[in-house]
Amino acid sequence: MCGISGIFHYHDHAAVNKILLQRMTDFLRHRGPDDEGFYYDDRAGLGLGHRRLSIIDLNTGHQPIGNEDGTIWIIFNGEIYNYKDLRKELESHGHRFQTKTDTEVILHAYEQWGVDAFPRLNGIYAFAIWNGNTQELILARDPYGVKPLYYWDNGRSLLFASEIKAILGHPKVQREIDLQALDEFLMFSFIPSPLTIFEGIRKLYPGYALRCGRRLEEPFCFYRRPPTLLEGLSENELVEELRKKIYAAVERQLMSDVPLGIMLSGGVDSSTVAQIATEITGGPLQTFTVGFSDDFDENELIHAREASRRIGSHHHDITISAEEYADFMPKSMWYLEEPIATASTVAFYKVCELAGQCVKVVLTGQGADEPFAGYLRHFGERWGSRYRILPEALRKYVIAPLVELLPRNERLKRAVRSLNIPDTLQRFCQVHSIFHPSLRQKLYLQDGNRGMHTRCVDVFRRWQADVTHLDPLSQLLYIDSRFSLPDNLLMYGDKLSMAVSLEARVPFLDLDLMQFVESIPPQYKIKGLTQKYILKKAVSKWIPPQVLSRRKIGFTTPVNNWFRREMRTYLSDKMLSNHSLSSIYFNKKTILGMIDDHHSGRQDYKRALFSLLTLEMWYEYFYKSGQWSSFHDH
Repeated sequence: MCGISGIFHYHDHAAVNKILLQRMTDFLRHRGPDDEGFYYDDRAGLGLGHRRLSIIDLNTGHQPIGNEDGTIWIIFNGEIYNYKDLRKELESHGHRFQTKTDTEVILHAYEQWGVDAFPRLNGIYAFAIWNGNTQELILARDPYGVKPLYYWDNGRSLLFASEIKAILGHPKVQREIDLQALDEFLMFSFIPSPLTIFEGIRKLYPGYALRCGRRLEEPFCFYRRPPTLLEGLSENELVEELRKKIYAAVERQLMSDVPLGIMLSGGVDSSTVAQIATEITGGPLQTFTVGFSDDFDENELIHAREASRRIGSHHHDITISAEEYADFMPKSMWYLEEPIATASTVAFYKVCELAGQCVKVVLTGQGADEPFAGYLRHFGERWGSRYRILPEALRKYVIAPLVELLPRNERLKRAVRSLNIPDTLQRFCQVHSIFHPSLRQKLYLQDGNRGMHTRCVDVFRRWQADVTHLDPLSQLLYIDSRFSLPDNLLMYGDKLSMAVSLEARVPFLDLDLMQFVESIPPQYKIKGLTQKYILKKAVSKWIPPQVLSRRKIGFTTPVNNWFRREMRTYLSDKMLSNHSLSSIYFNKKTILGMIDDHHSGRQDYKRALFSLLTLEMWYEYFYKSGQWSSFHDH
């Protein structure tokens, strides 16, 4: 894993300011503390910067890497798990290699096949290729968006980097808030591609590439393989094939020339990865878990310790308190760069920090819930059509109003609202929306969310267009794997692991495995009341029944309890200050009412309040505290 950055003056081909590119690349030092490198083409107006975290081929993996005649160059962040197979194929075509790296394989694959090489790459990546022959720069992001890639363009120059702060390090880039992105954050609790919270800075969609020659072209999709459901296979055949592919995915992602460990929660997904990895390596592996102090009853610590004992790992865990959580949350914004209102971000950073003391690579169980239907919204989509059979008058005028009168039960209310919507895309929008439309309307001092619903539908339509031939649940799973997963869970997974120079891998998003999983019919993903049915059946070879039947905890935090106790004052102080971002855009009375209703138990606003608090923490760090300025000057 690494950090990449670059400047391309494509309009006038002015020579790149080497001090500026050095400064941009320095912002990525935490992503690559082991080495740095640069390539310049002064006649083209191009500069490439790279920071390296050495994982494979420790001695000869310096970047940027060029081809034999120095006409094509690459900087790369990520891992290509099938690079050895691709290397053999390329050698059969006459290519010769100077290193043992996967980076050089991408370079020669591009020489051989052009951009058609990109879909062949089974891995997690963001890279930039400079083709001196055609005077063209190409940027690409992996199909599930595990690695982020940002860019900024003013019609004359293109800046790009693995992280936003590197682009903000250039004096031409202003820190203006994108109001459309702000709207989308309030709807989803994160900002989906291509927007970022900073106006003018964009991120590539997963599976997309960007060309820039004489002008910057529109991003294009290089990886689009709509699934065809495997209706002809029996359940047992599907289970056996799935079992083989999960095992192969973990085996591929164990490649490393440095110490490797496992993020272990004790649940089905991470326990499966840990068990298979132990079986393949012969163990014992290092495993890591985070939990919470006090009276939180959904800690993963006990289950993780049980799983560790089963596989015989060297286990490490850590607990954090409400005070530690509140203390680190503002600091996490430096690494996240954008508001991502997922309560587990701080906990994830802490467990990465723990793991980083022992290893440089970890395998995680992240990414299984989206394709295998692990969330409640998936359950609702699977069986929602039966609810819509009920008379509309009963649903609209009896059930829905009664549910809205219930104290708290935010998820149930959101579910009933969405289940009443017959249109597929509008239903997907509702189920993902954190703020009820009427609440969001009251929140704004002005009508800041006009057109939000239309934009939401457009966000989903981009991905739904590939799978309109499939059932609604399969459509939702396909969209979730390319929408909420990359710009929420995977985004903070990348940023916070790389913050401590730790590489986090996601075997469940292996390209070969995902192609198969997305072709599994929905009746095998949710069977009766059992979610992730076929996954649980496949991994029953490795995981004991009590783990398979245990209620899903997920990466849960006690934020709800803290908001009603220890952090209530903290919450109101941050958001109701006269110098807050909320004072600029939002109605303080609405926020105060939300805090009071949540504290009293009348409503469950923990997700909405956490979104607003996250936004304040981000604003404070990048605009108010002077912290950004102090980093910016270094």
